[in-house]
Amino acid sequence: MQSELRPHLLENAELNRQADAAMLAGAIAHEINQPMTAIVSNGSAGLRWLDRENPNIERAKATLNNIVEAGQRAGQIIESLWAISKKENSIRAPLSLNGLIREVLSFAETELQGHQIAVRTTLDETIPDVLADRVQLRQVVLNLITNAVDAMNSVDAKPRLLHLKTERDESQNIVVTVQDSGPGIDPQNIERIFDRFFTTKAQGMGMGLAICRSIIEAHNGRLWAEAGVHHGSLFRISLPCNP
Repeated sequence: MQSELRPHLLENAELNRQADAAMLAGAIAHEINQPMTAIVSNGSAGLRWLDRENPNIERAKATLNNIVEAGQRAGQIIESLWAISKKENSIRAPLSLNGLIREVLSFAETELQGHQIAVRTTLDETIPDVLADRVQLRQVVLNLITNAVDAMNSVDAKPRLLHLKTERDESQNIVVTVQDSGPGIDPQNIERIFDRFFTTKAQGMGMGLAICRSIIEAHNGRLWAEAGVHHGSLFRISLPCNP
């Protein structure tokens, strides 16, 4: 019986290995899309500044710096996802979530302005640091903001508003809320949106939220979605304080 089962076990192990490789490839493709888009847009802007009759060298230098930063972020994302796939311990240190949110909003400023999205922050300055991998949490927050921008693209009749909030809950965990004024989430999909390869976007891969939840759970936290009171959707991250 063991000799008969062995080929099937080996086959299943190979299929699992291929599935893991496919998920890692999909995750990398999904996550580096944002910095790659930034590299292309800044490269195009730099060329325009240099092609002018009177080239603006300072503006061109600024766009080149943006390209370098975006390239570094892409490299950090790949390393972080590789560590997740191998279940390696990530580099964790005390991290200010308020500072992280401000940092991510500065990355996304051009995209938010381009989509005419107003940003509101309600950040509790008394919350303590969390023990976390900066690159991984930065990518989670950036993913949630990018999803909110996508959700509000179809909104024309009312203002587009992105609201980010930090607070403590009753258990003294730190909660980050990302709220948009988009069309909201179908109640039937409120949990399915975190499944790998499930997506409601025409060009989506269904990897972003699955990766985000994996990262938060690896930090002993929770990530979930809720419908907005009147419209839109909320994504909440709950993380334990730095002991």
